[in-house]
Amino acid sequence: MTKPPRLLLIQGTKAPDTPTEEVRKRVRAMAKPATMVQCHRCGGREVIETKIGVLMKNGKPSGGTKTMICVGCLLKGERVVV
Repeated sequence: MTKPPRLLLIQGTKAPDTPTEEVRKRVRAMAKPATMVQCHRCGGREVIETKIGVLMKNGKPSGGTKTMICVGCLLKGERVVV
């Protein structure tokens, strides 16, 4: 009986970035004011403030933990806290 062929791994080159990833790298590298919020994953500067764990008291929302999430990542179905 013959031996099955072995799997050999080689050091290949990294795949080229997609056009979308090139834009994201450029946006992340752009100068911005020190106080401006920017997503660490996509480089977007648009955020939504959300609250987790809000309770209703007398018909009004109260309590909860505020978080800022990236809108660009949210549109892709990811929840990235900024």
